[in-house]
Amino acid sequence: MITFNKNNPVVRSGQIHTSHGELKFPLFMPDATYGTISNMSYIDLEATGTEAIVTNTLHLEQKIGSDKIVKLGGFHKFTGWTKPVLTDSGGFQVFSLISRRPNVKNKITDAGCSFVDYESGLYKFLSPETSQQIQANIGSDIRVVLDEPVLENASLTDIKKSVERTTEWAKRSKKMFLELNNLSTKDFDNPLLNRPLLTAVVQGGSNFEYRKISLEALVEVGFDIYGLGGLPLQLKRTWDYSHQGGFYKELLQFLAESMPKNKLRYALGVGTPDNLKFAISVGWDLFDTVLPTRNARHGYIYVEKSQGDKEYEDYSVLHLLNSRYEFDEGPLDNSCDCLTCKTTSRAYLRYLLKIGEGSGYRLSSIHNLHFYSKFMAKLVKEESNV
Repeated sequence: MITFNKNNPVVRSGQIHTSHGELKFPLFMPDATYGTISNMSYIDLEATGTEAIVTNTLHLEQKIGSDKIVKLGGFHKFTGWTKPVLTDSGGFQVFSLISRRPNVKNKITDAGCSFVDYESGLYKFLSPETSQQIQANIGSDIRVVLDEPVLENASLTDIKKSVERTTEWAKRSKKMFLELNNLSTKDFDNPLLNRPLLTAVVQGGSNFEYRKISLEALVEVGFDIYGLGGLPLQLKRTWDYSHQGGFYKELLQFLAESMPKNKLRYALGVGTPDNLKFAISVGWDLFDTVLPTRNARHGYIYVEKSQGDKEYEDYSVLHLLNSRYEFDEGPLDNSCDCLTCKTTSRAYLRYLLKIGEGSGYRLSSIHNLHFYSKFMAKLVKEESNV
C-alpha cells in the first residue's frame, strides 16, 4: 500500500507499507546484487540508515537457485535482513549477457530470453513468467516485470520492437503476478490491500516519443510503480551526458512530467548525488545504484563540502588512494558520525585499501552508504523548504 503526503506541495513524499516495514520516500536503496553487499553484514547496513535493498533475480537464481531460498524460508529468513527488499527482473543483466557474449544459443524472442550461463555452461531460459516465479520464491516486497532494453545503435525499428515486446511481457508478468499472489484485477486495484508491489519498466531507448508510447501502454495495463528503463546499453563506455544539457537529466524530467501523479516513480540505476538531487526536484521517488559501495572499494569517498580534494555542487569527493593521505591521521569527514569516521583514520583506511584488505572495503562502504542516507535526508529537507 502506498500513501502520499498531501501537506508537501514541493517534494513528492509519502510511505510505502510492506509486510517487512514502512518505507518513506524519496528513498535510495543500495544494490545487494547477490543478496549481499560486499564485505558488509546486514548489521553494518542497518547502522548506515539503509531502509531497503535491491537484489538481482537472475544472479540469485544463478548463484543459489530460488527453490533453495524457498526451502530456507525465503530471503529474509535466509539472510537475516528484516527490512523490505526489491528484486529486479533480471532483464537488463540477461540482455547485457546476451549482447556481450555472442553465442548461437543466446537470443531474445517473444517467448523470453535464451542464454548459456557463462559460469555453469548450462542452457537457461528467462521469461516474464519465470522471472515473476523467481521473485515470488525470493519473497520480495517490490517486484519488477521483465523488459527488453536496446543497444546504443538501435534503429527506430529495433526501438519500436523493444517497446512492443516490453509491453507484452509486462502484461504476461502482471498475469503471472496475480496468479502467484491469488489476486483478481479488482484486488490489484484495491489501494488498501497489503501485498507485494509490481513495477513496470518504461523503454524506448534515446527516442523520447517511444518513451512516451511505452509509458502510455504500460499505464493502460496498470502497475503500482513505473520505472525508468536504463539508457541504451553502451558496449564501450557509460554515458550520462551524451546530449547537450545532459541527456540523463532531460530524460528524467521528460518522463516525470508524463507519469501518473498517483503512482510511484522509480529511477533505476540513479545515481550520483547530483543526479539524485535533480531527480527528486523533478518528481522521482525511488533510486538505486552500486556506486556508493563500488566506489568505496576503490577509495572514492563521498564527503561534505570542503572535506575532499574534488568539489561538486553539494558535496566533495576524497580520492583516498592518493599519496597525499598516506600520513593523514584525520577521519574521512570531520562532520560524519559513522562508525568509520569515529574509529579509523584516513591513513589507516588507505593502507587497508591499498593491500586489498576486506576490512578496508567494509569501512569505506559503511561511510559511503551513511553519507548517502544523510544526503538524501538533507535533500528532502532542503527541497521541502524551497
